[in-house]
Amino acid sequence: MKIISHRGASGYAPENTVKSFKLAVEMGSKDFEFDVHQTKDGILVVHHDYDFKPTAGREARIADLSYAELKKINVAAHFKKDPAFQCVPRLEEVLDIIGPGAQWLNFEVKNDDNIYPGIEEKLLAFLKSKPGMLEKSLISSFDHGTLKRFRELSNEIRLGYLGHGLSTMLLLPAIKKARAVRAVNFHMALRIAFKLNVRKIKKYGFQVCIYTVNTKKDALRMKEIGVDGIFTNYPDIMEK
Repeated sequence: MKIISHRGASGYAPENTVKSFKLAVEMGSKDFEFDVHQTKDGILVVHHDYDFKPTAGREARIADLSYAELKKINVAAHFKKDPAFQCVPRLEEVLDIIGPGAQWLNFEVKNDDNIYPGIEEKLLAFLKSKPGMLEKSLISSFDHGTLKRFRELSNEIRLGYLGHGLSTMLLLPAIKKARAVRAVNFHMALRIAFKLNVRKIKKYGFQVCIYTVNTKKDALRMKEIGVDGIFTNYPDIMEK
């Protein structure tokens, strides 16, 4: 079972920051998940939300700012244990830190309603420009249109279907959507990660990864029911 560092070691350092990714590497992480956006001037950056309200208390949106403007915002302001200034990292910065030793990289593309036109082409070109990067990459998104565009652009890129607001009743329609874009992974919330649901998804040939698992008890339960990976804010979760 993969132990996937969720936004870096985000239980110990501000999420999706250079500090968080460096710490995850120091803790021995080989598998990573992070969120990709695009600035007004076309720079791929790593941050979870579309705006900075949760991290910096500001409503400014990434889509409306240049990277030079983004760099002035402290996205660690919310992290009480360590609020020292951290700016939004460029995607390239993150991969310089985690890429060399990484075995598996999950790029979660935030692109609801195609807010970042052309982000699919830009990210694919970026991955292809880095030797060996495409082979260990998987792209996921809550936006089905984004997954469809990725699949139209590339037959080789591995896609992960992200289930949002799923219930056991809605699982089969979600599986059909995942199959429609030829996804290889199916990612869903811990609250519906039951043995029968996991078995049903795996029956269709998907790798199943669960978010967000932050206790050892839940991690062990996920391992027992056969999930392929867990997203966790604590890369050392199995050592606790």
